[in-house]
Amino acid sequence: MKLVRLSVCLILVTFLISACSLPTPDITETTTSSAEALLFSRYMAIGDNITAGYQSAALTKIHQEYSFPALIARQANNADFMQPLLGYPGLGSESFAGFGILELLYLDNPNTPNTINPDPLIRPAAFADYPDFKPLFDPYFSSDIRNYPLPYNNLGIPGIYVEDVIYGITASNSASKSPLIDVVLRNPTAGNLSAFEQAKAFVPSLITCWIGTYDVLPYALFGGADGAPLPTSKNDFFTAYAELIDSLANIVPQLGTNLPSLFAANVPDITRAPFFNTVPPVVMDTLTNAPLLDANGNPIPLVGVNPQTDLLLNTARQAFRSGLGIPAGVLNGTGEPLPDQYFLDAAEIDLIRSTIDDYNDAIMRICAFRGVALVDMHTFFNVISESGYEAGGILFTDKFITGSFYSLDGIHPTDLGNALLANQWLDKVNRTFNISVPKVDIVKLVQELGPKSR
Repeated sequence: MKLVRLSVCLILVTFLISACSLPTPDITETTTSSAEALLFSRYMAIGDNITAGYQSAALTKIHQEYSFPALIARQANNADFMQPLLGYPGLGSESFAGFGILELLYLDNPNTPNTINPDPLIRPAAFADYPDFKPLFDPYFSSDIRNYPLPYNNLGIPGIYVEDVIYGITASNSASKSPLIDVVLRNPTAGNLSAFEQAKAFVPSLITCWIGTYDVLPYALFGGADGAPLPTSKNDFFTAYAELIDSLANIVPQLGTNLPSLFAANVPDITRAPFFNTVPPVVMDTLTNAPLLDANGNPIPLVGVNPQTDLLLNTARQAFRSGLGIPAGVLNGTGEPLPDQYFLDAAEIDLIRSTIDDYNDAIMRICAFRGVALVDMHTFFNVISESGYEAGGILFTDKFITGSFYSLDGIHPTDLGNALLANQWLDKVNRTFNISVPKVDIVKLVQELGPKSR
């Protein structure tokens, strides 16, 4: 135990002695009081994909700069907020095959000019097209980012489970095996400290913690098929989350409200995301991108799918190219049922939603016991899906690509979506501590974003 404490102290001293500052993007002008500036002065964010700024299936600088934690820091005039910014095209779910972020080439594919419905053309950016990007050995945007002497303020790590925040040191010894643990934590160089231990060494003034989605999402992403990672059990989740919140609450200051400067969020209903709701459960005409009709003018159902209950994954398009799920004699159909990994049936949907309900019940009870303020992201994401959310003259919905909230992977928010999330967090912080840090101005952010530069 003494050796562990000594290593933590040594790394903190090293960080503090050699701390440096890096240029940051232009920020929206805000006004904060000295008390507000102090609260956000050593702000840290802990979580998984959304916290990290992951979108369109990868983590890369052009979007990390607009992660909700980075936007929160900007609104509080914290110019020292540091993230593990990665070069383009970044690292993500396609990297095992040599690709990074998803790119939208056309809203309507010019190679299919006769479509009734738009036929977007999306492809992942190949590492081979970016020879300066070193995905295995040096994916960081710059050497200053790689060698930054403090823990990153944003310790969001894509793909991790709750227990990994406390115990995950490297990808190989973590529960999730997320390779981005190594990228964000930089162990063993950083002293073989977990995300929690790095946060503790940093002595944060404020923490936002949004974790738990990836304890269930991998099961959904694999369609609940045999071999899919099972969701973390209710009891195991409760135990891990309680330990995490208890640990985090002990490393942040108690403010005038006698509440810890720790804020948490619950888990959205992932089954409402466009990744699970964009592909219809009927055969699509490859020329018109509209439902193919039979002789009676009715849509042709897919083989092995219940159109009344089942949700198809975006990845089902891969199976359709091989004729799977399409009746024999129709287009390229083989007559074979759509494989399980490409859709969620009613029982699998119920399991996912009940698991999320269990997680959120645990999060609510644990946070209430500890006096931790809770941001209800579950309800906010439901609003996006049910009625949309208007901000800055834009109606944000769950529509794939055109809804403005979800990125090209159909699961993680866009830059503007992250701005909405940042405002949800800021609203809770402001009301909890009776302060008035300005929210992100959506109109100004739209102007700032403009055409993306890599």
